[in-house]
Amino acid sequence: MVRIITDSAADFDPAVAKRRKISVVPMAIQFGSASFLAGKNLSSEVFYQLLQEGKENPSTSQPTPAAFLRYFEEAKAAGDQAVVILLSGELSGTLQSAEIAKEMCEYEHIYIVDSRTATAGMQILVNYACKLRDSGLTGASIAAEVEKLKEKVRIFAVIDTLEYLRRGGRLSGFQAGLGAVTKLKPTIAVRDGAVAIVGKSFGIAAAVKHLMKMLEEHPVDDDFPSYFLYSDDKGREELLLPKLREQGTLPTRLHYCGIGPTIGTHIGPGALGMAYIERE
Repeated sequence: MVRIITDSAADFDPAVAKRRKISVVPMAIQFGSASFLAGKNLSSEVFYQLLQEGKENPSTSQPTPAAFLRYFEEAKAAGDQAVVILLSGELSGTLQSAEIAKEMCEYEHIYIVDSRTATAGMQILVNYACKLRDSGLTGASIAAEVEKLKEKVRIFAVIDTLEYLRRGGRLSGFQAGLGAVTKLKPTIAVRDGAVAIVGKSFGIAAAVKHLMKMLEEHPVDDDFPSYFLYSDDKGREELLLPKLREQGTLPTRLHYCGIGPTIGTHIGPGALGMAYIERE
């Protein structure tokens, strides 16, 4: 049997993960002296409420090697294989923790994949791995196919405010303040495993227009599911999806994914975007 393992940065709905037999290793979120485990005792709703109420940014920490070792030892004891698809190594030390756990476990049938992406981008890869598992492929073959597909994963999103990038030390207070004054809305992408700003627009309407331009330049492959991404407000879909429908580019296999604490810590509320596989 092949076990599929990921981490909570994939933002899976717990019920979906359980139904698809996906093990999710949680990340820790710290708000001051209060510590939570993403997806376990901290919902996205509560997270965004705490984020907006707090004056200091929360901190996130990757799972320890021990957290992974438990799952690896279980697979080893059962004689199962494990395909482990994790948050981009550029964004977190989660991958390193899993590699250490694999060495500790001393079991060769554990296949670790650096997704080079996050949130729904990870979901696309994990769901693909589940599909391959259910078709009877070995762990090694599944990992190899996921390695190929990950190069085509695209995430583009509009951030509503620069404040949370400032809190996380990514911007100076002056830059964030300038963004608030000018209503600057950055377009971000997950590129080469890291988050990059790929555009800056004045106002949300212009930002959505730029987002659509990015989607046009990097078209969706409808052979795979696509995801509308949002942080705290699913209603933000009204800013983008009707426009895509109008121009005939709305993905046919569209799902929704709320951005959880791991990425939400840095981009804050009000974000919207798309995660998908790019058409060749």
